Amino acid sequence: MTETAHETEARALAGKMGLWILMVTIILLFGTLGLAFLFSTRPDTSLQVPPLFFLSTLILAISSFLLHKGWQDRERGRTLLGPAAGLGVVFLATQAVAWVQLYQAGGDWMLNRKAAFLYLLTGLHAAHLVGGLIFLAVVWRSYARRGRRLHESALFFWHFLGVLWVYLLVLLLVQA
Repeated sequence: MTETAHETEARALAGKMGLWILMVTIILLFGTLGLAFLFSTRPDTSLQVPPLFFLSTLILAISSFLLHKGWQDRERGRTLLGPAAGLGVVFLATQAVAWVQLYQAGGDWMLNRKAAFLYLLTGLHAAHLVGGLIFLAVVWRSYARRGRRLHESALFFWHFLGVLWVYLLVLLLVQA
């Protein structure tokens, strides 16, 4: 059975509303954890923010740029989803290496509350980024049918994850 234009628009609106609810929930989660991080860690403990976090920020920004370019250029839209998602995977890999470096530098989450928060915050962000990668895969797979509309939602969520990462990085630097 074929969907009418009204039904298609209603589905699109429902999807956007769901995405907004998800993002508000994520904002509340990370806002609450950020406040807990600021107010529950002692100022006398130190935390060295892994330098790889700065490189991973650049990687995520380039990924977001490619995804945006793909949304602007209808002909190359699907083609640019792959490199954007690939850079998302590279971002996750740099995060894993940074975790190992942090641990080797004495950032044991059992002994250092700031390190525990760093692992928690960046790990939760990584989990949401994996969700974003799954979303990009769905967009890529269904691009012919409804890719443009889904691409816009995925782009919006991916930009949101980038802004969230910058918030986390600033939070970690303030507490370092």
